[in-house]
Amino acid sequence: MQTIQKVIKLLSKKYKSRISILNNNLDGKFSSMLDNKNGTMFSVSYDSLYIFKDSNDNLWSTTPKSFVYNEKKYYPRVGQEYTRKDGIKYTFTTKEHVLEKAVAYFEKFTDPNYGIKIVNQKLFFYEGHDKTKKINLNLHKFKARMFDKTDTYVSFN
Repeated sequence: MQTIQKVIKLLSKKYKSRISILNNNLDGKFSSMLDNKNGTMFSVSYDSLYIFKDSNDNLWSTTPKSFVYNEKKYYPRVGQEYTRKDGIKYTFTTKEHVLEKAVAYFEKFTDPNYGIKIVNQKLFFYEGHDKTKKINLNLHKFKARMFDKTDTYVSFN
C-alpha cells in the first residue's frame, strides 16, 4: 500500500472526541490530526512533508533541503537529529517512519462506538414478602446518530 493511501486510511477512521482532523480535501494531500488534550500532532503536506510532534514538542519530520536555527543554516540528512538548547529534539527521517509513529499513537483513540450514544439506566425489582431479594436490571439505550428518526433500545438482565 502506498504511503498516501495509508494516510487516507488513518484520516478516515472515526476517533474519540479528543482527536481533531483538519483537512481541506479527502485525498490526504494536506491534512493534520491533533490530540486536543496534549498537543500531539501529525501533519502531511502534498505527500512530501510529513511531521509528527509529540506531547513534549519533540518533532519527527521528512528531511528538508535546509532549515535555519539560531540564524545558522543547516542541511540535514536522513537519520540526523538536532537538539535545541531547551532539550527539544528534531529528528529527520523518512515519511514512512513518520507515518508509523502517527499510526501507533492515533490508533489507540479509534472509537468503536462512533455514532452510537449510550445511555445506561437501572431498574430495581424486589422479590419476596419482606423485599430482601433485590434484582438489578440494566437497560442500555442507544440511538444511531446517522438516522435521527430511528430509536433503538436494547435491554438485558
